[in-house]
Amino acid sequence: MSFFGNRPNRDAEPSQPARQPSPQRPAQPRQSAAPARNERQAPAATAAATHVAVGTKVVGEITGDAELVINGVVEGEIRLDGTLRIGESGRVVGTVRAKAVTVGGRVEGNVSGTERVEVLASGGLEGDVISPRVVISEGAYFKGKVEMREVETKTAKPAAKNQPAKNQPNKGGKPHGNQAKATPNAGGGATPAKAQSSNPGGRPA
Repeated sequence: MSFFGNRPNRDAEPSQPARQPSPQRPAQPRQSAAPARNERQAPAATAAATHVAVGTKVVGEITGDAELVINGVVEGEIRLDGTLRIGESGRVVGTVRAKAVTVGGRVEGNVSGTERVEVLASGGLEGDVISPRVVISEGAYFKGKVEMREVETKTAKPAAKNQPAKNQPNKGGKPHGNQAKATPNAGGGATPAKAQSSNPGGRPA
């Protein structure tokens, strides 16, 4: 009996195949992240808008139905069916009437907006305002009174009422209607007046 156990023959164990290194993938270039877009962008003016640029001065009346952007100076009445925007460098001296008015510059005159009138913090307005919606931002300059009501639209004048024609004398000088005529008597006295009518037959009534 042996005191030592039989040791397993290590040489007899099957050798495990060596692990082969996995092929390395070529490094891919990192794509730069796209720049973040601003959520709030300044609204761009429409292609049909009319611009009064900085350094330009317009004297006279302006009418139309397109959008008007003023960054220069306008002296005169403005009547629009569209919107009116006055930039920080814009200045208007005169009465303003439009669909919606945004004041970022200076206005000296009464302003009427059929939908809305807004005075921004950079704007100033000296005059009365009439509109169903009026917004005056904190820091804006305003001097005048505000009436929050619908703006009256111009309507056509009512037609003149037909008036009855005035009585005109007939041709030949004959009177109209029933008239009394006195004829002198042979003795110099006047006979009672007989009533005559304007019947076609000329017979007394």
